[in-house]
Amino acid sequence: MAKPIDLSAYANRSVDFLIDGKMVKCPELSYKDLRRINEYEKKKDSTHEDELEIVTWLLNRNTSGKKFGKNDVEAMPAGAVARIYQEIIMLHHKALTDPN
Repeated sequence: MAKPIDLSAYANRSVDFLIDGKMVKCPELSYKDLRRINEYEKKKDSTHEDELEIVTWLLNRNTSGKKFGKNDVEAMPAGAVARIYQEIIMLHHKALTDPN
């Protein structure tokens, strides 16, 4: 009999960011959350305001209790904002290569 795949191992996965010297743990997106991301990415007329809203939402899903406003995200370097988005969005793909 094959070893069962322990899906509970995915429940606590997060991307950890160090922001202003504090650890911010952003959990893996739920399937429902991925729908919101897909809708955002399908929009052909997305603006920087849309991107700002999505990244602020992603950061505010953190389990560390830190709250971010749009001004906080706007003040970050553009590369940091892009990295936050990329790392959180891509976390679910890492499940495909986890031998668990």
